[in-house]
Amino acid sequence: MAQSGRLEDASAVLGQSHCPQCGDLFSDPRVLPCLHTLCMRCLQDLEPFSAQERGQSALCPVCDSEVSLPLGGVTDLLPDLLAQNQVLLERLRCGGGHVPCDLCGDGKGEWRCLDCKVTVCEFCCQAHRRQKRTAEHSLLPIQDLPPGSSLSPLPVCSLHALEELRLFCESCSLPSCRDCALVKHLGHEIRPVPEVAGRHRAELQGALAKSEPQLEVLEAALHRVQEAEDDLTRSAEVLRQDVEAFTEGYMRAVQKHRLRLLQDIEEEVLRKDQALTLQRARLRQHLTDLRTSTTFTRGLLERGPDLQIVQAKTLVVSRLKELKQGDYIQQVQTEGIVFNPKEEAGLCQGYQVYGAVQRGCADPERCQVRGQGLQSVYQGRLCSFTLSCSTKSGERLEKMGATPKITILQKESGRLVVSTAAMVITCLEMISTGLHSG
Repeated sequence: MAQSGRLEDASAVLGQSHCPQCGDLFSDPRVLPCLHTLCMRCLQDLEPFSAQERGQSALCPVCDSEVSLPLGGVTDLLPDLLAQNQVLLERLRCGGGHVPCDLCGDGKGEWRCLDCKVTVCEFCCQAHRRQKRTAEHSLLPIQDLPPGSSLSPLPVCSLHALEELRLFCESCSLPSCRDCALVKHLGHEIRPVPEVAGRHRAELQGALAKSEPQLEVLEAALHRVQEAEDDLTRSAEVLRQDVEAFTEGYMRAVQKHRLRLLQDIEEEVLRKDQALTLQRARLRQHLTDLRTSTTFTRGLLERGPDLQIVQAKTLVVSRLKELKQGDYIQQVQTEGIVFNPKEEAGLCQGYQVYGAVQRGCADPERCQVRGQGLQSVYQGRLCSFTLSCSTKSGERLEKMGATPKITILQKESGRLVVSTAAMVITCLEMISTGLHSG
């Protein structure tokens, strides 16, 4: 279709004197059923599109329409007399050709009689003006003829070379000479060409009058299509700008959130490192104190006299008990830092972002269960209660990094519940499932 569009444009630019297929001046131009005109040599180069019962068809290279060809092929297509005349005028204007005189046949045609429709040379022009019958005829130089003027003489019969086709057979819809009308078209309805042309001209004008309003309809529809295409182009450009602005803003927000997450990790690492440093210092001091006390006690037992053992016993036992009961041995904080990529992290520069670094873990001693659902619990039945968790520092955990797994045990025996009983939550079980803050 793109090729078709280019040929349409070429046809409009070159007018009626050049072939839209090859771009040269028409040579034996013929009219296709789609009313596009091509050179005979261009028509002969067309490959048959399909074979039909009534003959072959071809694809018009101008409009891409499939057109039926006569039984005789492209040679039987209607000659385009308008195009032939236009080519002749074009050659005359460019000085590349001449028209023979229609009267003497030898001279160069330079004048056109608008009444006789003949082209004459200079000598015959003077004779035409001297004759009484043609003295009042209008003669114009060929170069001064108005646009659309014809220089072609009346066509002659292919069977009778000296007879012009001045008649038209209504029965056969074919032009005829006088001799053919008496032989081939005997008994047919024969009319002079001007008479038939007048009637056909009226029919053509009627058909044209019905078709011309379609031009406005199609042009309006084409204009609407163009407007829709322009609107689509404009809206697409606006959407592209919106997408660019959104993605750039979102990327800036994600980048800022990334920096914030990295900062949260560094802060959590620093907090945990400080806690571990403090725990290390306490453990080292406790270890030093315990070693000093055990060394002193062992030396007292191994080498001390009875009197000193008796005197130091209370002091030594008190110190060892103090070191044993003191809150020095604490659980080492081995929990890592957890990142939950699916957790909503609120708005960042107006964009919803996801992903949070979970600070701290639940401390079993600081977890509580509330609610009436635990007053009557049966195995396999749904119950509801509220679980609140806090870290060792007492900070309440608002979100959980994972769904907590809770095991309900009997308070007295510590076994799994089978029937109604007083219940507690084993926080150790929750710790083992990785319950962290959000």
